[in-house]
Amino acid sequence: MYVALLVIVPVAAVTVALAVRSRRKRTAALAAQWGAFQQHRSSGQGQVLQVTRVYQHGRRGSKAVVTWCDNGRQQDAWFWNWHVPAGAYLLVNASSGYGTHSHNPNVLYVQPGQVRAWVPGQAARAAQRLSR
Repeated sequence: MYVALLVIVPVAAVTVALAVRSRRKRTAALAAQWGAFQQHRSSGQGQVLQVTRVYQHGRRGSKAVVTWCDNGRQQDAWFWNWHVPAGAYLLVNASSGYGTHSHNPNVLYVQPGQVRAWVPGQAARAAQRLSR
């Protein structure tokens, strides 16, 4: 019984220590991505939006609802040839047009070359955690 505890306790402690270290590394990496994204943003080559939710993945892209970070306005969007992740922040240079399938006069159409930079949604939270 005691021999088993002498083996299990150190193994558990090492496992926890490695998990904590791995999480810290991931948080630091995400925070660095957020910093780089902010530098792209300051270049003035696009506007920032966040993918609020993805409601369809098709063979040729994704349909999503996005929120513009400068004014909080929501808009339907079509991302050509990309299954955009929900929560992601994007710096885009895209234009709106008529959505023929939805009859929506204001759909944002985003081509792959119009995404200047992007980061997963966790990057902003990681940067916040490190700045505290």
